[in-house]
Amino acid sequence: MILVLLSYLSVLLPEPSIRGEKWIDHGEVSLPYGFSPLFEDTNKIDVSIYSVIDTVNYVQFYPTFRYRSESWGGEVTPYGRLGGDYYYPRRKKFGIYSDFIRGSIFYRSDNILFSFGKDVFSVGPAFENNPLLSPNIPLNYLNFTFKSSKFSFTHFISRLDDYEGVEYEWDDTSSGYLTNVNRYLGIHRLEIKLADWLAISFSESMLIGGEDLGFSFELLAPLTIYFVEQHNQSQNTNIFWNFDLLAVKSKFLFYFDLFLDDFQYESDPWKEPNHIGIYAGIQGKDILVNGSQILISYNLMTRWAYDNLRVWQRYTDEELPLGSMLGCDYDHFVCKSLYPVYVFKMGGMLSFTRKGENRITTPWPVNTAVEASAENEFTGTNFLSGTVEKRINLAAVFEYKDFLELECGLSYFQNYKHEEETTKTLPAIKIKLKYSI
Repeated sequence: MILVLLSYLSVLLPEPSIRGEKWIDHGEVSLPYGFSPLFEDTNKIDVSIYSVIDTVNYVQFYPTFRYRSESWGGEVTPYGRLGGDYYYPRRKKFGIYSDFIRGSIFYRSDNILFSFGKDVFSVGPAFENNPLLSPNIPLNYLNFTFKSSKFSFTHFISRLDDYEGVEYEWDDTSSGYLTNVNRYLGIHRLEIKLADWLAISFSESMLIGGEDLGFSFELLAPLTIYFVEQHNQSQNTNIFWNFDLLAVKSKFLFYFDLFLDDFQYESDPWKEPNHIGIYAGIQGKDILVNGSQILISYNLMTRWAYDNLRVWQRYTDEELPLGSMLGCDYDHFVCKSLYPVYVFKMGGMLSFTRKGENRITTPWPVNTAVEASAENEFTGTNFLSGTVEKRINLAAVFEYKDFLELECGLSYFQNYKHEEETTKTLPAIKIKLKYSI
């Protein structure tokens, strides 16, 4: 289903909707509410098989081994996949795509979490597709989180893939100058609990790099603002801001997210628009009958979000998005409901997605090294550009405890692959099996 395509490696993380149900039950938000994984599990082994038949066909297998002794622990996940050429990992041997997706060592106490290694992460309150960081690709990282009853702070550092190629690319033209850039990602996030039922957060992400840069020590300063650091050092980096909130009232959980890639504080000579993303969602529990669940969410991303004139500053790693899996130039609606039937849960899911033609890799439309003109300025719509592909997913959902999850339905496309008046209907089946030892 479309949920799988949006959050392909999210199956390796604790289910966000389960945490949401706990907050609803207690009527209180726990901190940190928007960072995962938190390595809260005790000793156990999970063995999972995940099969998808959709616009791509693949089967995943990923046993996860966890161990924790008092404050210290570790977690490792060898991973294998048949099919699915567009997702990480992309190199295969003997017809199988394989890697160690997770391999983390952590220290955890009541107030501190310190971890390092290789893992997949999510930053934000949404149950899928967070704009600042989503679990699309494993990252080599170092992380520190401090929490108290009223606030939590997270500082995250990762080494991304190196970039070798032209530095600038605009309007189907490149600078011709070849560069070899070391790339790093830094994220810090502050969460504040205003009341038991309400928390807000500010997050900032910085993509920094350069030729023969080595380690960028700006990443070691957790209590600064990356935007100010860039301004005072005259060092070009790519900065992203994210504001979100989470609230629990009665039987519902609400979240809202505002993502700022670039906001125009003053008039721009090249008429550059704002590059933003918006996310809003509701989760309900025990509505009408005990044990029932409902999830509703809507999110959008403008045309040029995540993209950049400097190729190495595009918000990607290994050519995959670091944020939303759909990239830029889209909007997406999801509604999913489940009701208890004996020991099972049954229900349905509806999703609707519109995707414009822009990609994170689309060449920048202007060259800022040249004066603005009618031929060198932003033109056209800033949202849903070109021939818009529309997709409707409708599926029946069946769950048995945490062991089995089945979704079976259809995907209907208009303007399939952005070809005008081309329609397509495909089966959409997802089977997830998970067993804990």
